[in-house]
Amino acid sequence: MARLLLITLACCALAPACNTLKPGTGTQLPPFPGQLVAIFNEQHCKEASGIVFSRSRGTLFVVGDEGDICELHTDGILVNKAHIPRTDLEGITSNPLTGNLYALDELSTSILEINPDNLEVLQHISIDLSPEKYNHENKNRGFEAITFLPNPGQAANSRLFIANQGRSDRASAAVHALTVPLADGDNVAKTLHILEQKIADLSGLHYDDSSGLLLVISDAHNTLLLMTVEGDIRTSYTLPGENQEGITLDDESRLYIAEDSGNIIKYTFPAMPGYRTSKNPMRTKRRATGTTN
Repeated sequence: MARLLLITLACCALAPACNTLKPGTGTQLPPFPGQLVAIFNEQHCKEASGIVFSRSRGTLFVVGDEGDICELHTDGILVNKAHIPRTDLEGITSNPLTGNLYALDELSTSILEINPDNLEVLQHISIDLSPEKYNHENKNRGFEAITFLPNPGQAANSRLFIANQGRSDRASAAVHALTVPLADGDNVAKTLHILEQKIADLSGLHYDDSSGLLLVISDAHNTLLLMTVEGDIRTSYTLPGENQEGITLDDESRLYIAEDSGNIIKYTFPAMPGYRTSKNPMRTKRRATGTTN
């Protein structure tokens, strides 16, 4: 009851966020449907802040606040590790079309493209933000999560989605859809549109291509949101654990949560119903601010 009261009070403080936190009219979020498989402590990447499963390699990549990046087997055994100086890595994703990694550096508000074989930085990608939607001077609203939305056959039209924290209703968290710069082109990721969520502290983000949904973590509310690429919340769950900083799914429907404490928690996760509105999610109509293509 105390937990429900806290969520209710937080929701009212973020009004009109109540229907975002609680899709439909339920009075309490449904419990997380996953079943615990394993917990392993990742000591190699301090303050784990992002995680992604690489299909091409069958391994996990984890990043930490202090610039560490690690490749792990799905049982937590270390494969490779590197340190990227002068960075605060807050999220990581994989491009399934090339295998390359994209890590979000909060310190410079940029994206690093990384070679998964040797963990070396291939290029620094600046982020062209919409100034009226993001106040870089507020350090508590930095970007915390990133995921890749591929467009097979049209690599130039793939998208990166990044999420920022937000600390108030006036400057709440949002998900930004960005262009993906090509290796031989302009190394700037441009904002296409912004999905305002009226909820604080979006810390984890993962695109599931089997359902066409984004899995979004709100750390402050210990909540997992299932959201379309247009920004519509389909459902949400109470998420176990604390300080959840990263999320990913492997190819066997195992879900991994990276916690700031260093724990990587592995769950089974039931298949999500498909919510695609078209065969190509890049061509669906977006309910969002900003420009579209």
